Amino acid sequence: MQQRNAPPRPGGKPPVSHVLFGNHRTLIAGILGTMAGVVGSVGGMSDGAGILEILGFAGIGIAGLVLAAGYVVVASKRPPSRR
Repeated sequence: MQQRNAPPRPGGKPPVSHVLFGNHRTLIAGILGTMAGVVGSVGGMSDGAGILEILGFAGIGIAGLVLAAGYVVVASKRPPSRR
């Protein structure tokens, strides 16, 4: 696992939050999950899906939002790059 974006700790290990949310792929997965949840929920409601299917898609959307928000929070705590 790449840990380029994580700031080093005194012990040398990055914080768990940076390992989980410190990668750009997390943001992309969060955006795609949110979109899938919204489209699935709306499509399920219009097609007459049951409550379990709609709640499943809503759960996917919520998980996507958590991933995207986690990335933003971790990125805001990271020091600016010196490029």
